[in-house]
Amino acid sequence: MVVIITSIVVIMKGFLRLLKNNQQARKIFGKRELVIIEKQLQGINLTQSEKNRLSRDIRPKFSFMMEAAPFTWLFKMKKGELIKHAIAEARDLILADQQASHIQRIILYGSTVVQQRTFRSDVDLAVEFSEITEKDAIAFRKRSIIHAPEKVDIQVYNLLPQKIKKEIEETGKIIYENKKN
Repeated sequence: MVVIITSIVVIMKGFLRLLKNNQQARKIFGKRELVIIEKQLQGINLTQSEKNRLSRDIRPKFSFMMEAAPFTWLFKMKKGELIKHAIAEARDLILADQQASHIQRIILYGSTVVQQRTFRSDVDLAVEFSEITEKDAIAFRKRSIIHAPEKVDIQVYNLLPQKIKKEIEETGKIIYENKKN
């Protein structure tokens, strides 16, 4: 019991030290808010104004931080992080399909490759098969559409018009290639 209480005290002191010494804390909390936090954690009585500020401003900030905590991997704000994950998820989905043994290549094309994405852009993937019937291609697309991440458009390369195939060959980026076939 003594060890647990000591650990909590050490954690609280470390937290207070972080709030006082980290310049980034000032971007979230004002000077007065930092004093209120310290007083609250130290058990020092707050004025009514400080109590109001604690409940109106400070606690909601901490509440948001707790809700955002599971997403800390996104805090680095790497460009295209969500898109990279969507592409990887779609690739894995495609390679798990019953037609996977016939897949030659998976090619990323369109606005994502040429770095001209907008909020309305989707992720365009073309799947090239060594052989596939039109019926099997349609069935593959239906399965893919159901399970693909949001805003990912999966096309069967073999059925695309020549104009689009040419664009894919010129600007596309191969994200999977079956070297065996």
